[in-house]
Amino acid sequence: MRRILSCVLMMTLLLCGCKAGGGETPEEAALNLRDTYLGLAGWNAEADITASVGDKVFDFTLNVQWRREGETVLAITAPELLAGITARIAKGETVLEYDGAGLSLGLLDGKGLTAVSAVPWLMEQIDKGYMAKCVWAGEGGGQLQITFRDPEAKPGEGTEYLLTFDRESQALLSAEVSVDGTSVLTAGFRNFTMELKQDDTGDGENLG
Repeated sequence: MRRILSCVLMMTLLLCGCKAGGGETPEEAALNLRDTYLGLAGWNAEADITASVGDKVFDFTLNVQWRREGETVLAITAPELLAGITARIAKGETVLEYDGAGLSLGLLDGKGLTAVSAVPWLMEQIDKGYMAKCVWAGEGGGQLQITFRDPEAKPGEGTEYLLTFDRESQALLSAEVSVDGTSVLTAGFRNFTMELKQDDTGDGENLG
């Protein structure tokens, strides 16, 4: 009986030690990441996007210059057929430019997801979306995956956002948007650099 109690005590101590020495949980890391992004003035990246619209699939590359204040600029750089098309987003309004001409797409009222509005929608989730699931992923747990969705929805219902971040740098690596369990948009991010607010760093240095 004494041996059994000793084994139980040893297992309890080992489990406690693993928890204490394992660092922050995915949920804690997600909240810390949210604080980091709320403190950003902006970020820049290249995004390879695949969007499914009905029975058509579109692949294109965006140069993303996201800004918390001011104008967010999304410029298509590939394929050549679409290169030069630029979306400028400021104060909830999107303008699409082509060969110098502007075409208003109206307000982003949250009732229709488009490839153009995807980046602002992703940032809205990071800022204040409901974190339904947070897990470590990738080799050696080097990535943080966060699933965002309506708090009243079940998995696979409504619109879900699966965002993957580098665990160390907190850079956004990829995103997948699903509607009722069907993937409608995927994005992979490259050359991701962050810019902190002037009042946070004193010099607005870039992080990456």
